[in-house]
Amino acid sequence: MILYNKKLTIGLIFFLLCTLLAAGAVIFTNIKSKKNTSETFLDKRSFPSANADMTMDNFHFTQTGKDKIDWEVTAARAKLFKEENKAVLEDVEASFITPQGIKLVLKGDEGIFNTDSHDIFIRKKNNYIKITSSNGYTMQTDSLFWNNKKKMVVTEDAVLIEGPQLRVKGRGFRINALSQQLEVLADVEATIKY
Repeated sequence: MILYNKKLTIGLIFFLLCTLLAAGAVIFTNIKSKKNTSETFLDKRSFPSANADMTMDNFHFTQTGKDKIDWEVTAARAKLFKEENKAVLEDVEASFITPQGIKLVLKGDEGIFNTDSHDIFIRKKNNYIKITSSNGYTMQTDSLFWNNKKKMVVTEDAVLIEGPQLRVKGRGFRINALSQQLEVLADVEATIKY
């Protein structure tokens, strides 16, 4: 067992980033955006409490993107709030196949998408957010936030990442999509398997 307190592999970074980008791109293509500043979305834990402008049960959407990635998003319920530029999804599952042929599946209790800024927040209600990949990686956490302007994925919550050759626990992480670096921010415990 080796303790390791540095940045993780690019494959794991690509896996996590693609999952969040997939959810945001699919939701955005189904919702006409209305201009609003992203400041109203900074309180990412604030889900709308008023009645939705539109509600759909058994939401399902499939699309092939320009990067040849197949997307599929399902939710037990979708709610659209035009004034707040937010879409709320319940019991969310997003899956897609990367250009490298890796299938990624994200499951979360609920998520919120800002239709103006394209920021995404997904949180736990009853169960951990779970991301699995066909190449053997899984991740669990209570919440994830994608800042579209900064191209960053962040969480302040505890995180567990497991793969064929590693297991990482910690508190908080950040993924920079531009530099393709993942950083676990605190309380890091890592085991590398040979």
